[in-house]
Amino acid sequence: MSESRRQFVKTAAGLSLAAAAASAQEFGEIPKRRLGQTDLEVTIMGLGGARTGNVRDEKQALDTIRRCYDLGINYFDTAGAGAYALSQKRYGIALKDVQQNVIFGTKTRHRTRAHAQLDLNQSLSALNRDYLDLYQVHNVMNDEDIDFAFGPHGVMEMIEKAKKEGKIRYVGFTGHMDPRVLKRMMGLYDWDTVLMPLSVSDGANKEFSFEHTTLPAALKKKMGVIAMKTTGVGQLPSENGGSIEECLRYVWSLPISTAILGCETVEQVETDVKIAVSMANQQFSEAQMSEIRERWARTDFQRLETWKVDQSA
Repeated sequence: MSESRRQFVKTAAGLSLAAAAASAQEFGEIPKRRLGQTDLEVTIMGLGGARTGNVRDEKQALDTIRRCYDLGINYFDTAGAGAYALSQKRYGIALKDVQQNVIFGTKTRHRTRAHAQLDLNQSLSALNRDYLDLYQVHNVMNDEDIDFAFGPHGVMEMIEKAKKEGKIRYVGFTGHMDPRVLKRMMGLYDWDTVLMPLSVSDGANKEFSFEHTTLPAALKKKMGVIAMKTTGVGQLPSENGGSIEECLRYVWSLPISTAILGCETVEQVETDVKIAVSMANQQFSEAQMSEIRERWARTDFQRLETWKVDQSA
């Protein structure tokens, strides 16, 4: 373990839960919502793992993660590959002494039973856990992808086995390419959650929208909805007279459980938390939501939503 990690663990371990609770009141309490039909109550703001893993400065990353916890965030998103894999390790370090107070949602990109099992083992080890709160089939792209996951020796076989062994509590899936693919995925299993892109631009994109296609189907099944790409990877606040506050308030005014936000610094965390706290009394009305969609309807969707792929076009 590096010296920066040793020092961080030593410092974090010295903080009492009472001190953390006092810190959480610094900006006020972040609203919580039930995660679908699970018994989990999640803060409406969760920390996304990708940017946390991409931060080069180890201490900066650990400080950012811990600041999230100290300000009351209890949902931490991660995965087993790429920058996400490093975020898992950093979560395990930064949150080691408060494991009982946080909810981890992790993911696997693998579609075979054997490779997904290795991914699960890695996640449990990195997060210092013997079980995971939420395990998700990551980045479902097309019909072939779905068939592979549910096929012989597929990832779903591993998930069912891990659930029986108590290593996974709840199961979800994610996707950001085609809202119709996610809708099909919903009908094939008793999912607890779905993670999808939701934003002001997605809401305005009537022709190809997760809000209009996938979200209603998820709500009908009473799934927990987790939002991502709420600011279009940081691009949306500078478009169409928008702002970071409008982008976040719009998504939090939708019937979702939580939105995962990418934060690289303590300052970014504090900015987002202040907006999240304000949502207790400042949810947009339907009239305001409609006005925002109309204003964003002139958006260049292909430029701002590059992750979407219309496979029928």
